[in-house]
Amino acid sequence: MKSKNSSDIDLFTEEVSECPFSAYKEIRDSGRVYQEPRYGNYVLTHHDDIQSLKNDQVFDSRHGVDPAGRFSASTYPDINRTDPPRHSKIKAFLYKSFSPQAVQSWEDDIHKIFVEHFDDMARDHSEQSFDIVHHVCYPAPAAVICRMLGFSDDRRDDFERWSAALVERLGTDISEDQRNALVEMARFIRLKAEEKSETPGKDLMTEIVFAEVDGERLSPEEVVANGVFFLAAGHETTANFLSNFTVQIASIPGLFESLKNDRSLLKPALEETLRLESPVQNICRTVKEEVLIDETVIHEDDRMMFSLGAGNRDPEVFENPEDFDLSRGNLNQHLAFGYGHHQCLGARLARLEGEIYANILLDRFDKIELAEGYKRQPGNVMRGYKSLNIKCS
Repeated sequence: MKSKNSSDIDLFTEEVSECPFSAYKEIRDSGRVYQEPRYGNYVLTHHDDIQSLKNDQVFDSRHGVDPAGRFSASTYPDINRTDPPRHSKIKAFLYKSFSPQAVQSWEDDIHKIFVEHFDDMARDHSEQSFDIVHHVCYPAPAAVICRMLGFSDDRRDDFERWSAALVERLGTDISEDQRNALVEMARFIRLKAEEKSETPGKDLMTEIVFAEVDGERLSPEEVVANGVFFLAAGHETTANFLSNFTVQIASIPGLFESLKNDRSLLKPALEETLRLESPVQNICRTVKEEVLIDETVIHEDDRMMFSLGAGNRDPEVFENPEDFDLSRGNLNQHLAFGYGHHQCLGARLARLEGEIYANILLDRFDKIELAEGYKRQPGNVMRGYKSLNIKCS
């Protein structure tokens, strides 16, 4: 059945995906729940409702984030499609690679990786106009996660193609080329897992291979699925975060200068970017038991879409939610990294990469402007840029 407040807003059109926020507002203003017409998902846009994500008694993750529900845990059994108690046990085992101490130990290496990419960009573009996503926002986080996994990053072009296929399949039709890319990616991870099994290293892929739940190692399918997940999610989300931040500092008058002169404002600026332009906009869950929201009955096996991007602009929580405000006292309430059991394991790493990236930009340049030419990520699950031209001086 449709919610009494439903309309014909299709959240998956190219126009709405380009800028979904007016659609989010219309849906949020119409009531607590809305059934979108394309896939029939029930959409939650209110911040408080989205926090029900933590209730694994009502919602499960078997189909992951995909609004079309095509990729089940039986096919892709990664940590993102696993629920407690198994999810909690896997996450606890892998936490050691993302603990505060572990992430901090990577700071010097991450800084070096970003500096190398900025240096390469400077050599290639003496005119100071370039695609910042192509040169830094995408490849630098990719190099970071490859190092963490224990992979060489000499197959950058393959990683980019594979990860693009993984992201572009969400909420959109899958081409044969994309399907083949996913098969290639899984094959690569399988080979790396076999290598780590025979010759363990001090890296994340080794941790995945030897992870145990109740005394048993993960299945080969789980190992491959989690390797694929961390390779792709480990840099796609961060790349989107960095490109979104770049747009903010290049387009909001005076922001770049303020941050350059007062670095204490940098962390609030990064958090406000995460709130306003969440790199993951929407995630989906499957209903395990009947639930009533207002007067709408949501049945078992129905699909729920939790709109993180809408919740982060909920005026009941964030005053003047459309404004970029460095003085907000409740920035830690944003939902950009999810909520509950499935809160992003790599959030601390993404924040560190954001700080390093931003500080290098602020140190190297006196001014940043947007140039002509950009291309957004497709669909409405991820929000960021595939290409973004900027001018620096």
